[in-house]
Amino acid sequence: MRRSINVVLSLTALLFLTACGTEEGFVEPISVPTGFVRVFHALPDSTVLSVSVSNLNQASVNFSEASPFFNILPGLSRNMEVFYFPDGQRELLLNRQLTVPTRNEATVIIAGTVSSPVVLELQNPPITSTAADYTEVQIVHAANSLSSEVGFLLVQDGDFSAQTSVLLGQFSESLTINPSSGDNYELLAVSSLPATGTAPTDGQILWRSGSFSLPVQSRALLVLADYFGPAGKGVRVASLSPSGTQFFSLENLPAAIRIINTLPDQGPIDVFLNDVLFAANVTFNEITDGLLTDLRGQFALKLTAAGDPSTILAEATPTISQGNYYTLTVTGLSTDTAPSLALKAEDKRNIPTRFILTATHASPSSGLLDYYFVAPATSITDESPKSINNSLLGASSISFDPGSYDLIVTDAGTKDIVFGPLAVELVNGEIYNFHLTDAAGGGLPLQIVLEDGFN
Repeated sequence: MRRSINVVLSLTALLFLTACGTEEGFVEPISVPTGFVRVFHALPDSTVLSVSVSNLNQASVNFSEASPFFNILPGLSRNMEVFYFPDGQRELLLNRQLTVPTRNEATVIIAGTVSSPVVLELQNPPITSTAADYTEVQIVHAANSLSSEVGFLLVQDGDFSAQTSVLLGQFSESLTINPSSGDNYELLAVSSLPATGTAPTDGQILWRSGSFSLPVQSRALLVLADYFGPAGKGVRVASLSPSGTQFFSLENLPAAIRIINTLPDQGPIDVFLNDVLFAANVTFNEITDGLLTDLRGQFALKLTAAGDPSTILAEATPTISQGNYYTLTVTGLSTDTAPSLALKAEDKRNIPTRFILTATHASPSSGLLDYYFVAPATSITDESPKSINNSLLGASSISFDPGSYDLIVTDAGTKDIVFGPLAVELVNGEIYNFHLTDAAGGGLPLQIVLEDGFN
């Protein structure tokens, strides 16, 4: 009986809801108009940028990256503010009025320099073409290192006839592509355009994408920006997608990996990438130079005892991207099941308005750690740590004013000093890294490996 009553009540409720949507006075939901905005950071001498529109924080973007599209009310002038962080302090870089028509996609590119920022704004209406129509490609020149005009060749199946050139701080007319003519594309940035239909010389090529495909009925926005990676200073092209930034997976840029062995009681190690020896006989607390590799995506990482590939200490399948720097930290004790590994990307871009300081906890005998940077000869009794609760293989990026400091490390949440004081001098424009490790053989006292600007 109860089941019958429940069924009747459910049907009655359903009929009531259905009727509500049709009776007089019911109003269908109103579609709220919207506009779309994304921001690309092309300031080579700036920290991360924070973007606010009408006092509402909308995005935080690193150099050579774009934010996803965010929504704003269309048709009205909105105040956009862009902030940067010299010495770790928030400061206004620029503000401007921004108006986006309904359903338009606005791309705001912050280029130039901190002292003279340049704003490039592109407004694109919604794509109205059908799948049988065309694909659009638009290119922006935002690379300060190339003050002159740059040529671009969009090569398709060996056809070099699609070419354009762009001045610094400008964007090209849209190149229209017929998808039915093939999808084997390559984009080349060149110092000067060759004769129409001919290939450039190697000396003319500034950057090349490698092979890629363009989806049918798409709109590709490509930004030429400065590059500070393992291949040296140069340029690269970023592809802006609705969700952020993508780089060309086959572009001719290597990655670089340096390795630090912080295994205190296991001796030197060999490192293999995809079963090929990459670094040999890396000793305790040694950090290698950045070793170049053309690997990209997921790869097989294997650590062995030095000179003994049959003694496998650890295996993993991390992922790397072309054009980036990485540090591989290996730590642990022989009594552990296996060593612990961390492969972390690094920013090697020197920024005049601030220093970059990264501290890595690589001491397997220690618990959580706090890091203090205090004025020379100052007690930490009344001081607060700059970074707290750092766990094993945690890499902490720390920002504060440049100057002379004592580095002191304590057990987390206490004033019990386990390392320091160590006098350090920190100046803007430098990159500093250090690893805290066990003593040789394992255990305390803590050791420190100073890297980069400390040396």
